[in-house]
Amino acid sequence: MRAIRKIVVHHSASSPVSMEKIEQWHKERGFSEVGYHYVIQAGGLVRLGRKVRQIGAHCKGHNSDSIGVCVVGSFEDGTPVPGSQWVALVSVVSDLMKQYGLSVRDVYGHKELGKTLCPGFDPVLLRDELADECEV
Repeated sequence: MRAIRKIVVHHSASSPVSMEKIEQWHKERGFSEVGYHYVIQAGGLVRLGRKVRQIGAHCKGHNSDSIGVCVVGSFEDGTPVPGSQWVALVSVVSDLMKQYGLSVRDVYGHKELGKTLCPGFDPVLLRDELADECEV
């Protein structure tokens, strides 16, 4: 079992699409499968992507010890994450934090680890909500 030290949150930077569509895009880029471990589709549907025991393909230099969670949509223009997806994101990340003994300091937006605008929204908003939800 690989050591999990962080959770990296992404957005698909797209219109609402399925996990299968994202997987198609990733395969076109040469990945063997979808690079994220979890994908949160429109309506808050949480889909399992790559198995957590497998190294992801979502954040260069940080894949070996992280879990990648992608929220479908584009949030770079200030569009908020829809409520159902936000609730699902907080729930998934909170559960992962508890499962792997992580704290809010171990939750990152992709842009905090690489040169990108992803996940579009300010990751501090997520960490603040997680701090209210979790006692880790």
